Amino acid sequence: MANECSKLNPDCMMKNNIQCPAFDAGKNCWEYDWLPMFQGMPQQEKEQAKQFMTAKCPQCAAYREPMQKMIERIQAL
Repeated sequence: MANECSKLNPDCMMKNNIQCPAFDAGKNCWEYDWLPMFQGMPQQEKEQAKQFMTAKCPQCAAYREPMQKMIERIQAL
């Protein structure tokens, strides 16, 4: 079911009126390819986002195993 993550995550950025590319694509966070977004970020913003995902995603109720693989790919950028 698409966008299930926005319902499971009490801290979902959509609930704070922050646009989510996964939500906009009709996908769950663990289904979305985050790499293009990260590749286009300035380095400082990229490092902050990488830290956020590494710290927050595994603690989230919406976390699924595919997200760990995506985090590992993002960390390699």
